[in-house]
Amino acid sequence: MTEHHRRALRAGFVLYAVALFVATHKPGVQVNVVPGVRLDLLIHMAAFGVWTALLGVTGWLGNVGRVGRALLLATIGIGYAVIDESSQALPIFDRVFDPTDMVANSLGSLVASGLLFVLMRRWSSGAGDAA
Repeated sequence: MTEHHRRALRAGFVLYAVALFVATHKPGVQVNVVPGVRLDLLIHMAAFGVWTALLGVTGWLGNVGRVGRALLLATIGIGYAVIDESSQALPIFDRVFDPTDMVANSLGSLVASGLLFVLMRRWSSGAGDAA
């Protein structure tokens, strides 16, 4: 991957991270369109999965196709999920802390870390076979 691509991925991650923070802290956001069904939990999982995957491809954490780096990525993703949800309880945001949302955020980060680990391992081994 070229440095130009790496910079673009890093900029994309930062823009997405800011957008996610704003979306999760904006008062009055309602995403449940089916009464009694927590569709928002799937949105939480996907949103934090994308956050984690984007962080993983920036290169800031090294090769996430290695076990230690994938675990670091998962730890950071889950840590941010906890911080993001917990900070919504601050009065300035006029939101509430929801432990179910935090679990969904964390699960999305965990799944994304695992998938990225597998993809990076396969990509690395496939790149070696082509040579």
